[in-house]
Amino acid sequence: MLLLAGYFFITFIAALVLTPIVRNIAAKWHILAYENHRTVHQGQIPKLGGASIFIALAIGVALVWMHGAYSFAGFGLQLAALMLGTFVLFIMGALDDKFDLNCNLKMIIELLAATAAVAAGWKIQVLVLPSAFEINLGVLAYPISVLWIAGVANAINMIDGLDGLAGGVIIVISLISAAVAALLGNTQLVTLSILIAGAVAGFLRYNLNPASIFMGDSGSLPLGFILACITVNSSAIAPGKIAVVVPLLLLGIPVTDTFLAIIRRLRRGIHPFHADQEHIHHRLVNLGLSQTGAAMFIVGITVILGTLAFLVAQGIYTDVRLFGMM
Repeated sequence: MLLLAGYFFITFIAALVLTPIVRNIAAKWHILAYENHRTVHQGQIPKLGGASIFIALAIGVALVWMHGAYSFAGFGLQLAALMLGTFVLFIMGALDDKFDLNCNLKMIIELLAATAAVAAGWKIQVLVLPSAFEINLGVLAYPISVLWIAGVANAINMIDGLDGLAGGVIIVISLISAAVAALLGNTQLVTLSILIAGAVAGFLRYNLNPASIFMGDSGSLPLGFILACITVNSSAIAPGKIAVVVPLLLLGIPVTDTFLAIIRRLRRGIHPFHADQEHIHHRLVNLGLSQTGAAMFIVGITVILGTLAFLVAQGIYTDVRLFGMM
């Protein structure tokens, strides 16, 4: 436990130190979020916060690896694919923060990164439901896994609309993913989840209302990519066998919000990734909640869903052991 706390503070301190530096660089390079009809902030706020999070995470992974590769034993290929995909999406997100890239180009890159991750082992092959009921995806395993990763990356991107919201949700999901991974014996995912939570927590110090820096696409897209992978693999009862209710509950808010947004936009005949101001967090603010209140409400719901996810994981794991289907 003390070792995990140490891992958390490595990335926490790194992000805490790096974020003001990144903020100054973003302001100097005019990588800024401007006021418009879709935003709720005032003034010009530096973006590119994902840089401090990614660098802090990379430092944490490197130090853990050097301290004892056993922490990631047998996990090298998957870890390399995850970090490479995260880096690619960070670079794409940083360019988008500055130049506002075409959404179709972004989706192609996201799908390519997701495909590489799935090929390296971040995939769903068998869905394990309560009572140890299994659904083998067969040939659908690869496309479903790719769509899951790309979809969650965009889901986290879509909820990044209030100060502290995405960061708070990501920390909760990461910590509960660590608990689920520990329960199910997926030890590498425990370490990785803790490192992610620490990096985002360090950044969050500057992103709480009133935020002095935003995560930007350079943060939300790669972090969504990581969460898509770790929530699935931390929920693995056995290699490729995923207690699918667990990641669905953990990511309940962003997945639901994205699903509703896509349906809403398609019904209006507009692109599903055309931004609007009708997300769950926008509606809560319109109902009278402050930015902080709306963010805390959604993070609180995520805590409740995460607790349910852990209990479901515990129940499914017990069922699987009783029925001898490991």
